[in-house]
Amino acid sequence: MVVAGVAMFLNLFNNRGGSLLAGHYTRDVGRALAIAGRLESVGLRPNVVLVGSYYMVYMATADLLKLAERDYEIRKAIALYLAEKAKNGMPRQREIARKLLQRHTLFLSSQSSHRLLEAGIAMC
Repeated sequence: MVVAGVAMFLNLFNNRGGSLLAGHYTRDVGRALAIAGRLESVGLRPNVVLVGSYYMVYMATADLLKLAERDYEIRKAIALYLAEKAKNGMPRQREIARKLLQRHTLFLSSQSSHRLLEAGIAMC
């Protein structure tokens, strides 16, 4: 998924019922801060953390929801990622993905509804 010209990956986390993050890893702190600045310029609130020998620039679920409301391609990418994890993920990933899909009906668009049905997600 590309946000403000930055390639980011999606990842599910098991905290307080589960959350979705979009992140980008880099070894250079200057590059990490530049990426964070680019994301801030489009109205997002990125975070920068040191993970081992890498810096991770990431956006939390709230920012992803705000971004998905504005951009169809990002909404579609998130919906397909969640549908894939709900169908083929590890047991905890399946549970988190299903909760997020049911909690945020924004991702239940007509384009991805067939994939969600295949994954066994009840349409709201």
